[in-house]
Amino acid sequence: MPHVILEYSANALDEPDFPRLLLSIHESLAATGLFSLADFKGRVVRHETFAVAEGAPDRAFVALDVQILEGRDDETKGVVSRICLDLLRGAFPRTAAGRRLSLSVQVSEIHRPSYRRETSAGTAGS
Repeated sequence: MPHVILEYSANALDEPDFPRLLLSIHESLAATGLFSLADFKGRVVRHETFAVAEGAPDRAFVALDVQILEGRDDETKGVVSRICLDLLRGAFPRTAAGRRLSLSVQVSEIHRPSYRRETSAGTAGS
């Protein structure tokens, strides 16, 4: 926890270093003291098939969903979304300049009683 899910349209003009972007999001949110860096899980999904508004080819989107366990107040969620929006804005400057870009961040809650997590110790290089 938290889960960081970045989705974007295939017509985005930028190809940021996605692993670095995810780590920047993880590190920036962990730096608030609200979350532990070890608990983050991030992933990126590129959408080849999409429509924004009326479907014009110059419309693009970048949408980030940050899923956290329920119980955080609105102020905390606002801090999370502001930090993430700033990072996304910096990662997609060409798309913002050359397309009609819908850039969004949503902080959603995971139902605590139904959430289960299991981790393994694993061994690197085995």
